[in-house]
Amino acid sequence: MNIQKLSEAEKDSAISEIVEKGVIKPGDRFRKMLEVRRVCTFRTLFFGVGDCFLLGILIAACIWLLLIQAGSQVIICMVFAVSPFAYIASYLLTSWKEHRLQLYDIKMTCRYTVRQVSAFRMIFFSGTNMFLNVLMLSLLMWFQLPDIAFWKVTGLSFASIFLYGMIMLVFQIKGMPYLTMVLPPVLWGVINTFVIAFYGEGLEAVLLDLAGSLVFIITVIVFVGYLIALFVFFISKTREEEYYAVS
Repeated sequence: MNIQKLSEAEKDSAISEIVEKGVIKPGDRFRKMLEVRRVCTFRTLFFGVGDCFLLGILIAACIWLLLIQAGSQVIICMVFAVSPFAYIASYLLTSWKEHRLQLYDIKMTCRYTVRQVSAFRMIFFSGTNMFLNVLMLSLLMWFQLPDIAFWKVTGLSFASIFLYGMIMLVFQIKGMPYLTMVLPPVLWGVINTFVIAFYGEGLEAVLLDLAGSLVFIITVIVFVGYLIALFVFFISKTREEEYYAVS
């Protein structure tokens, strides 16, 4: 059998073509995100757990209403602490039901990875949480804080959501999905309880005295960090998570 030998130019051309097709470019990653977003509708993202997602929002709304009615000497600190609660409750309830009813195993049989679908779920969680907080902060400002700039308190609330999201994504990126269900909410609750109990009045004064421009800068920085963490989480893949979630 005659084997045709390639010239050096043909070899270089073939190698270049293989490398070009094999190397994933940043633009390819963004196109992948858009493709997943097109397929992942609300029904797809929350298949079988949509009730838990809505229940998490309802629980968070009840917590907000209790906070509005109760009042507090450290109300801004309390706002910062409870701001990501819709995110926390929705994530915990949907994750619990998936594992309880083995819906997680169904997700691991299709086209897109669990991480890719989870990233878009987190976008839904944070977006819904922000919308809920705007509504509840409107009531809070009306009843308790008429002299404080609404957008300033809203910025602190959004920064809290993004900060919690970053903490949760750190555990996810490290490949610890089960710890993500427990450690971030526990750490968030313990740290905020400790700070409010022992340093609440001093921290309240600091937050009230923050310049509006500084609040804006902090919120933008945390938001960018959250987006970067989401993108890293979306494109990362551990050996144990080479599963697929959407056909």
